[in-house]
Amino acid sequence: MAPFLEAFADYGGIWIALLGGATWIAYTRLSTVEDDPTRWVEALSQAWVMKTAIFVSLLAWLWSFGRLFLGRAYLRGADTIAELSTILLVLILLLAGIAWRAIPSGSRFHPWLAYALALSLILSSGPLLADAPEKDLSQQSGSDERPAVSYLQGRLAHLDCFKAVGEPARRAGDGSFEALTTSAVIAFQMANGLLQDPKLDDPGVVRPDQEFRLLARPFPFLFGPNACPVSRGDLLEGRR
Repeated sequence: MAPFLEAFADYGGIWIALLGGATWIAYTRLSTVEDDPTRWVEALSQAWVMKTAIFVSLLAWLWSFGRLFLGRAYLRGADTIAELSTILLVLILLLAGIAWRAIPSGSRFHPWLAYALALSLILSSGPLLADAPEKDLSQQSGSDERPAVSYLQGRLAHLDCFKAVGEPARRAGDGSFEALTTSAVIAFQMANGLLQDPKLDDPGVVRPDQEFRLLARPFPFLFGPNACPVSRGDLLEGRR
């Protein structure tokens, strides 16, 4: 039962249920329409139901971006395209605008375009996000954490943290948390003020509520985190 509920939540089941509730309300109000299929089409053709669908789709993505800000999830693909969240936001608003313009003035129009766009936004809000790790990431991380470690390596590479430790051509890794990744994490921690108390802080360890939350934060051009400072000496050392 638990896997079913998890899949229901991950793939937009909650938002689709809200949309279904709005459609049912519209259906019950059309008691004068005797033909059942026609009554459902009339219900779906109500402008307020279509507007509700668009608002629900935007709410689904607002919830998803909130999960990213809180460090509860990370965006798949953002390790290679750092501003993927920004691209998604522009695309979401564009599709929502097209869906809004597709709302007809007449109730007999079959509003498939508006619903197709709204459902596409709802269904895409879950699969594009992956759950953030619940435990610290370090050289002791197992195979279950490989996707999160691979994402971590890609983000560190984009922030020049591998360049800062003498590896200028570093790309996203295979999910193995080796010594070089540990050094890059330490450079990231130093650049973002995450190493303050040697007795409490763990150099080179990625904590879910600290380092990983910063790396998974959407819209990095506005909200950071800070890139690792790279000196010319670091680059020359890495080329040897």
